[in-house]
Parts: sequence; C-alpha cells; structure tokens
Amino acid sequence: MTNNTKHEDALLKMGIGYFREHILKTLGIEYEYIDTGSTELVELTIHSLFMDFTFLTTQDMYIHVEFQTTNDSEEEDLQRFHAYEAMYSHKTGKKVITYVVYSGGIKKTRGELDCGLYTYRVKPIYMQNKDADEILNKLKNKMIAGEPFEKEDYAELSLTPLMSGNRTRKDKIKDAILLTRYGTNEDSDKALAMLYTLADKFLTGKELEEIKEAVAMTRLGQMLFDDGYKRGESEGVIKGKIQGALLSGKTPEEVAEMLKISVQEVLKVKEEENSKNSKEA
Repeated sequence: MTNNTKHEDALLKMGIGYFREHILKTLGIEYEYIDTGSTELVELTIHSLFMDFTFLTTQDMYIHVEFQTTNDSEEEDLQRFHAYEAMYSHKTGKKVITYVVYSGGIKKTRGELDCGLYTYRVKPIYMQNKDADEILNKLKNKMIAGEPFEKEDYAELSLTPLMSGNRTRKDKIKDAILLTRYGTNEDSDKALAMLYTLADKFLTGKELEEIKEAVAMTRLGQMLFDDGYKRGESEGVIKGKIQGALLSGKTPEEVAEMLKISVQEVLKVKEEENSKNSKEA
C-alpha cells in the first residue's frame, strides 16, 4: 500500500466511486449499491489484511471484488478470499459474495475450495476476450477523427489495464490516461480516477511514479494538486496561529474557542512543538 498525498487519495476515492456506479455493471455484477465498505481487516491485532473493494448492496449484503493477474497460487488465493469473507461477515453481521476479476491471459480457474463439510466458491470474471490494444487504437482513431467519446468508451478505457494485449500493464494505463485528456467532462475525469486506482493497485516504484507524472499533466490532476496545495497552505496558517496563541500564554481551551477549532487540534500542535523542542535541546 502506497503513502498517498491528499490529492492522490481524492483521486482514489473518485475511482472507487466510478467503479461502483459504472464499472461493476460493465463487468456484469448487477446490484444496487448504497455504500462502500471498509477494505481493511485486523486479524488478532497482529496482521492487517486488505481487500480490494467491498460494496454494501440494497439487499443488505456485501459484494467483495478482487483483481488477480496470475493464478499460480490458486489454492492459497482461495483460502485468502475465504478468510476475507469469513472475517468480514463476522465483523459486519452480513453475507459476503466474492467476485474475482482475472486479467487477460487467464482463461480458466478452479473457483472453489474444498473445506471439508462444505465447498467455498467465488464468482470468476475473465477479461481474456477483451483486447486492450484494439480498444486503445480504436479510441485513438476516434480522437484523431474528432469524434466524441461515449460513456461506454470511457468504461472500456477504464478496464484496459485488466485486458489482454501486447502492451505492458504500465503502458496500457499510461496510454489510457493520455486518451482521457481528450475529454473534459465528468466521464473522462472518472475514467482517469479509475485508471489511477488500478495503477495504485498493480504498480510500484518507478512505474507508479511515471503514472503519477502522467496524471499530473491532466486537467483533473492539476485541479486536485492545486486544491491539495491550497489546503496545505490553509493548514499551515492555522498551525501558525495556534503556535502564536499558545506562546502568548493562552490555554489550549482558549485557543480552540478563539480559532473555532477543536481542543484536540490545539493539543496535537502543542505536542508536536514540545517534541520538536525536546529533540533540539
């Protein structure tokens, strides 16, 4: 899991929302959703397990979606999904159904696990019949011809990193991001957010940094960066006011009332300053 800035977190949140509202239906997962569930499970307070996506449906059960790029350790993967379901069901008190989206190249999986008295099953979705190169080239030709992209085009574009094709996964994501720059509407922004969400899931190191640079060159990326920068500036101003008020002899409660913020925020700044001073002493 990467450590993201606030504007990157905003992009991930937008991507998950787009995935829930549009992409799930494109994948054939037909439910009505009312909320996005937590994806972190703490096991015996020792290990943290992270699920890919969970969504609460109007049928009062959770849909759990996992992405798999290999099936080399299918037995282990099924045991992990089973553990996710069991713990999540125990945590929420609700049923959980797991869909596994297998990327291009994976044509068949077992999809079930012998658990003794019962058999655990997941619902597999295969992307091997979709060709990312074909879709990317089709949309590039559309762009050259000056034809607008439709909602279906953006949905397909969002899923190209999971499809088969000759491009590497990083290049599929990067080329798809470049195509989202052709549009300036909500669909193009949400497709970009979904692509970044998949990049954050599958890429690391230099490859992920390359994608972040491509995102920064887009209209949405610049807007989110500017918003994050302004928020950072605002937080810096408030922190300075807290420090100044404390130095003037005001109590944390007086500072909180004066600045219309919580006492906890004031105490946090005070603790940070005390820690900094103790290190310098």
